[in-house]
Amino acid sequence: MRFVLVLATQDDDRILTVTEKLTAAYWTGTARGAPTRARAFHLLGQMLSTVGTGLIRPHTGQ
Repeated sequence: MRFVLVLATQDDDRILTVTEKLTAAYWTGTARGAPTRARAFHLLGQMLSTVGTGLIRPHTGQ
């Protein structure tokens, strides 16, 4: 949720900083030459895919 709020600021410097931090820690990055917002939305897409996959998987014991 915080990442979406950063995207909403439309502050490219702040978006790039947060995108870099999250990518380095948890996700697959995009080419460094790609525009900041494209990199950020690529990261957001990865996050949403992971969450969606978690919602689709059957829960054990049910």
